[in-house]
Amino acid sequence: MAPVTRPEIREARPGDLVAWAREGRLRLPSFQRSYQWESVDVRRLFDSLLRGYPIGNLLVWQRPAAAGTVTVGHLSVAAPETGAAYWVVDGQQRITSLVGALTATDDTVDPRFRVYYDLATGEFRSLSRRRRPDADWLPVSLTLDTAAANAWIRERPHLTGEQIDRADAVIAAIRDYRLPMYVVTGDDETTLREIFDRLNTYGKALKSADIFRALHASRDDRALGDLTSLGADVAGFGFGRLPEQLLTQSVLAVRDPVVDRDFRREFDGADDLHTALTATRDALGHVVDFLRDEADIPHAKLLPYALFVPVLARFAALFGPPRGRAAQLLRRWVWRGAVLGVAPQGNTAGLRKNAKAVAGDPVGSAERLIGLLPTPDSAVWRPDLGHTRLNAALGKVNILGLLSRGPLPLPGTAEAERADGTAGRPVDVASVLEADSPPPLLAPIFDIGWPTGENVANRVVAPGAKPAQVRDALLAGEVDERLLHSQCLDEGCVGLLRDGDTDGFLARRAELAGAVIAEHVQNHALFGFRDGPALSTLFEDTPDPAPAGEDGPA
Repeated sequence: MAPVTRPEIREARPGDLVAWAREGRLRLPSFQRSYQWESVDVRRLFDSLLRGYPIGNLLVWQRPAAAGTVTVGHLSVAAPETGAAYWVVDGQQRITSLVGALTATDDTVDPRFRVYYDLATGEFRSLSRRRRPDADWLPVSLTLDTAAANAWIRERPHLTGEQIDRADAVIAAIRDYRLPMYVVTGDDETTLREIFDRLNTYGKALKSADIFRALHASRDDRALGDLTSLGADVAGFGFGRLPEQLLTQSVLAVRDPVVDRDFRREFDGADDLHTALTATRDALGHVVDFLRDEADIPHAKLLPYALFVPVLARFAALFGPPRGRAAQLLRRWVWRGAVLGVAPQGNTAGLRKNAKAVAGDPVGSAERLIGLLPTPDSAVWRPDLGHTRLNAALGKVNILGLLSRGPLPLPGTAEAERADGTAGRPVDVASVLEADSPPPLLAPIFDIGWPTGENVANRVVAPGAKPAQVRDALLAGEVDERLLHSQCLDEGCVGLLRDGDTDGFLARRAELAGAVIAEHVQNHALFGFRDGPALSTLFEDTPDPAPAGEDGPA
């Protein structure tokens, strides 16, 4: 085994990074996490360059690379084969931000890379492609091209001397900034991973999924050898893409219930890793089937708690797909946990306890999971209609309740236009959630503020629609009873809307929507029903009297 040489310290300017990216010499290996920075992070990065603040070191591995399409941020190039590519080990977020912003064009879609320097205020700004920058906003993408930057300034005779000085300062600061870059050569991949592991153990807040990817990367992106390929396979199940942290937890849960263990020595070679990933992929296929078909949760973004996935993956790996009584009890566990809080003691501790409960036999495991849930405050659960967003479990519960009616698109909205040729079909929620920038699923009926306006009573399932559109659709022409029913409305609601009685409308709608959500939850959670083995197992040769395999209330 050839040793890794002592890292050589070099300097790289932003222009060097751009040049290497355009040449295809800059490569992002498969173990790198996806680009995660937000617009504010990119703006702060450029502000640091302007002020001369340190932004950290880069670590690259210099080694050969095959020809292929290479993507850095929005920039995609046909890279030739090279014997001395720079594979980025640490610094991907900074490099992607710099290259992305410095090569942005008018066609660049990602607003994180559309960065400008406001010569009037001295601040960096970012814009979406649909917004036009002010006349004195200098595009950061011009700062490496002196001639283009000077032409931009000459085209703006209104700029003051102070503003021109600011532009010159920004151009010089970005062009001349020097980043320390450690270059490792050699073929000892194990040692390189050890460097990465140490680098991200001493004070850096990478999640376990990031370390997992670094330590167990696949050289062949097409092989099931890392989290990226596992995530792509799972996304193909039609339930949406699972976060890599959740994939990591699932891999660990399939092998052992102590999911927060140190896994740096988890796998005995590539074959063991491949076996683990394959088992996890198969288990997650059963999890998706169960959540979508048994629990009536159509997409990962509507899952109230991520914890359900690794725990169910462990169940499926041990016992196969949930069936019979076990499936019935697991459905109760999911829905009771959704409304009561499946892990009130915290995600890590809750995940460990729930994963340990899955052992022995399927029905006993499901019983123990239900036993870990908090005790409800009352025998009857009632929804909190103040939750309408996808960033809270109860918001997802409320949305799932509204979706249980199969809401039809409102006339005149984008969803109605997209449904051409499929009249009478409900809103395609999965397609909406899979969009690059999905609009909110719920649209307000009245443009009123919090807290009155932030309520399910003031929401219908009409992705991206505006209040005026919603009201016009409800008041246009004859009342479509089927449409109203699908949206948890009735003729009484329409009458109150026509009369301009906002308070009366919201009260009536709260009553209707609340009843639908409560019924939907109870149908799945079955609060008050007897948990445990089916009655047929308690009496020999006696069939279970409850219909569809369910027992009656306790």
